[in-house]
Amino acid sequence: MKTNLITLLGMIIMFGAFQLTAQDEVQSPAMIATAIQHVVVGPVKDFPALTPEELAAMAEDEAKVKRNQDLKFRNYPFYEETKLDGPDPGLQAEMGTKMSFMGIIQNWSGQSSYTNPPDDNGTAGPNHYMQTINTKYTIYNKTGTLLAGPTNLNVFFSGLPGGNHNDGDPIILFDEQAQRWLMAEFAGAWSNPDYMLIAVSQTDDPTGLWDAWSFLMNGFPDYMKFGVWRDGYYMGTNTYSGDDIYVFERDVMLAGGSSPQVVQFNNPYRPNSGFHCILPMDNDGAFAPTGTPGQFITINDNAWGGSTGDQLWIYELDVDWVTPGSSTFSRVQQLSVASFDSNFGSTWENIAQPGTSQKLDAINQILMHRAQYRNFSGSQHVVCNHTVDVDATDHAGIRWYELEYDGA
Repeated sequence: MKTNLITLLGMIIMFGAFQLTAQDEVQSPAMIATAIQHVVVGPVKDFPALTPEELAAMAEDEAKVKRNQDLKFRNYPFYEETKLDGPDPGLQAEMGTKMSFMGIIQNWSGQSSYTNPPDDNGTAGPNHYMQTINTKYTIYNKTGTLLAGPTNLNVFFSGLPGGNHNDGDPIILFDEQAQRWLMAEFAGAWSNPDYMLIAVSQTDDPTGLWDAWSFLMNGFPDYMKFGVWRDGYYMGTNTYSGDDIYVFERDVMLAGGSSPQVVQFNNPYRPNSGFHCILPMDNDGAFAPTGTPGQFITINDNAWGGSTGDQLWIYELDVDWVTPGSSTFSRVQQLSVASFDSNFGSTWENIAQPGTSQKLDAINQILMHRAQYRNFSGSQHVVCNHTVDVDATDHAGIRWYELEYDGA
């Protein structure tokens, strides 16, 4: 079976000073709270790895369960009159200029997941690579030597409310400016109460000590995605009620404080009422200029109804940790982009792969994690991407964008 990789031409978009559209009201916090408990865990290198027998038992148990059963169908409307007539306008028809490539530096096998979906992700620090999946983690050095794990994620949250769940959906990020690791998973899985469990390493060595907190959530924080910013750890979630925008008090967490605050907003400007996550921008390299609010971004397909064209929506969260009730959240720009088709049907399995009948999920109605922000000596850029149907045959391609702030 031949597999074709379809690449779409990138869209370079200039975005200026943010201005509210007439209908968009600034939102005040829906919840202000502090962590309900804090613990110090580790050293992580001393946590025992799962035995082959324990891994085999996990495989047997997980094979019986598919996560996201409550989300069996996406239930998007997809109005026929708005669908594309012809191929995606960003489809790349010619090979671009080839650049020199030094080759892959290191390559090794990571963990196997027995959960559907596996929710695998990982990130690199100065000397380590850490991988998380449902519901385990491993830590390697940069030559692929296993230093810790595989071990259950919930060892990071032992003794915390929700810490015994090991529900998964993990996220791992490296906070470059602080030289720390951030790891999170949810707990609750639609059964009250719901928690967000967050751990931050005490140094740049993920095998050492970590601080960990449990936060009580206002609704189940499904499919949470994090972004590092100067003044907070920002989080978007797939929460159908709209209670899906959060920021956690980064400075207090980096200091190992027992009671970091969290500010949460209801977002009335979700593109749809189905599965969706407004993605926080994640800062790589130098921070955005001091005072720049936290940024979020998402796509809007006009086939979902409610708009005249396909767009990128940009939001900002201006947090005030001294007076958190004064914090605000708003949608600040709606950028028109070349038309796209995000319809791959209503199920979670829609892309064939060679050698198996198991199909992949296009994850087609959200931006993919991460939306990467960089400040190049005052020239501010964001790159992001999402999956589109390039020719109305459920043929997946990757549409990517680079946004540059023009200073206007």
